[in-house]
Formats: sequence, structure tokens, C-alpha cells
Amino acid sequence: MDEARDYFKKARQYIKEIEDSKVARIGALLSDDIGDYQKAQILTKRYFDLNPEKSTDEYLEMLELYVHIEEALEAKKIEQIKIAEEQIREENKQKRLDSLTNVWTQRSNMFYLNIDSIGTFNQYNVAIYKLEDHIGLMDHLGQVVIEANTYKHALDYDGYVLFMDDKIKPTRLFCYNASTKKGYQLPSITQFDPQAYDYGKVMLPRANGLLVAYPNNASNVLIFNLNAQEFQKGLDKKEYLKTLKKNDIIEKYNNDLQIKIEKNWYELGDALGGGIHPLYEHKTKLYGFLNTFNGTVYTSNYYSHFGAFCNGKFQIVENNKHLWMDVEGLKYEDNENESGAYSGASTFVKDNTGKYKIVQKVDGKNKLVYGDEQLPMLNDFLAQQSN
Repeated sequence: MDEARDYFKKARQYIKEIEDSKVARIGALLSDDIGDYQKAQILTKRYFDLNPEKSTDEYLEMLELYVHIEEALEAKKIEQIKIAEEQIREENKQKRLDSLTNVWTQRSNMFYLNIDSIGTFNQYNVAIYKLEDHIGLMDHLGQVVIEANTYKHALDYDGYVLFMDDKIKPTRLFCYNASTKKGYQLPSITQFDPQAYDYGKVMLPRANGLLVAYPNNASNVLIFNLNAQEFQKGLDKKEYLKTLKKNDIIEKYNNDLQIKIEKNWYELGDALGGGIHPLYEHKTKLYGFLNTFNGTVYTSNYYSHFGAFCNGKFQIVENNKHLWMDVEGLKYEDNENESGAYSGASTFVKDNTGKYKIVQKVDGKNKLVYGDEQLPMLNDFLAQQSN
């Protein structure tokens, strides 16, 4: 049978030249057997043309075969139509998916944030962000609070964010009060001391609203009340020195209101709180700090700076390391930051292009968020549109 099938395959191209009904019959059977129903139909018709004997069993068998072939051809036609229709449906479905994906992509582009990096958010839902060489302030929904176009450094502590135009020698400071959501620019340093060059070393703002800075070429420490938006008034130095001498904290003071420590004379700066005052020599050079509770002197070659006293501690800089100290002189590595920890739902996600978007879980599903706008993630968006 296989040999006959191979032989007939070679002869099929000569169908029109077949003059023997038996050959036509065998060809029809073989074609039906391999599922080539069009060939089988042609050969069956050829068989009928060549065989006038319509009453034989063979003829009846060929009639049954012809009916089978017709049904097979009809079924194949229907199947081909179904396949074509399914292909069209799939193509239309893919076109719709492509169109919806394009719509989502265009809409999602609106959720990109114009930032290079973002810091840690606090309990007030704001964080410092960076764009090129500047920094600004952004809330957890992507809304810019302070544009990143002026300042290059910032201190975020105890509910205040302090922006500086330069980390080392700032001449311009801007304070944002996170609890009141208001900000303002601090006065020019020359309003504090006309001889000062810049704000110098700026310490962390504290929860009591006090900010301490050590201006370059100034004869006193700068203490600014961030809540009252004014420089803290200096003490009545003469009366204060009398009290210190009476309490044996200092040896003596002179008519220039300088105090003597060992063999040298120093200017006593304004109070940082907790009994600490800076000491200056030669008018503008910071020598150290005097604890007016017990007379201890912290020299600046070891303790370079003290911050404002608040909640029992000072921020200190010891050998270029930032620490904390209480009034007893005990030092601590950490201190509670009253800016608090973020408890919101936003996650800033950086994609493979290096751009940021905000993702929040809403009703159990992640969504892109920007301000009041929300957009489901792509798969959820496509599922919603399909429904």
C-alpha cells in the first residue's frame, strides 16, 4: 500500500490524463487517506466519468466516499473560517491591547518626577530632593514645595528644613517649618554683624526653634529664633559677669568685659542654653566653650562647635564627628529627631531609565500617584479596560 501511495503521488500531476477508472479509484482512496480531500474529490469525479456502471458495489462505495469527501471539505472550510475569524479576533485584540498600552504609556509619562534623587521622608510627608546641582523640597505626592534652583545644601531636623546656598560658606539661608508648612528667607548675615563674611558653620535647627551658626569674621555666635524670625537678643554681659565671678566660675573680668581664664583674656559669647557660652580670642577667633554651671572649658581644637541646647542635649562637633552631649558632659551617638518617621503609603520607584515615579497601594492594588491624580498599573489598567 505504501509503495502504491508513493507511486500515485508521483502520478498525481497527470490526473487529467487518467483514463482508467480503477486508477482514479485508487487515487481517490489514497488522497482521502492522507487528507487531501480536494484531490480526492477530483479523482472521485474522474472515476464517475470513466465508470458507466452505476449499479455495482464499487460504484456505491465511491458514492459514499464522495459524500464523505464533500463533508470533509465542508468541515475543513468551516474550520478554516473559524481559524481566520479567530486570527482576526486575536489581531484586533492585540491591536486594542497595543492601543491601550500606548494610551497608558502616554498617561504614565505624566507621572514622572523631575528629580535626580530623593531623601527620606519625615512625619510631615516632605523630603529633600536633588535636581542637577541644586536641592529642593517635595511632598510624598510629588508636589514641589521648594524649587531646586537656588540652594545646594539642607539640614532637616526637629521639624525644620534649613536650606543653604553653600555647605561651607553659606550667605543665604531659607527656613521651612514643616509643621506650619510655611517658609521664609533668613536676614542677611550683615544684619547680624556688618563685618561677617558668611554664616559659617551652621548647626542643626532644634525643636525649640533655635538655630546656632558661627559666622566667619564675627565676634559672637549667631543665635536665631526660627519661630519668632529674629536674632536672639544678647545678655546683659556686665551683670552676668558679676554673677559668674560671684559664683567662682571665672577669676576676673576687665573693663572691656573680657574674662580671664588662666593667663589669657577672652570674649564671652551669647548663651547657647544649658549654661554653655562660646569663648573668643582676638575678637573673632573661636577658642572654645565655657560651661557656666561648673567652669569647665571645652577647647575648640577638640570641640569645634556646639549647637543650641534643647531637650537636655547639645549637638556637638568633636574632631569633625557629629555627636550629642548633655549638661553633665556625657556624650551620645544619637538623638531623637522630632521631624519623626514617615508613615505614609508612597514609595518612590526608580525605573530602568533612571526616572522616578510614585507608587501607592490603593484598595490593595498598586497605583501611580502624582498629586491628586492616580493611574492603575499597566496590567490592572488593561484588565479594567477589557472588562
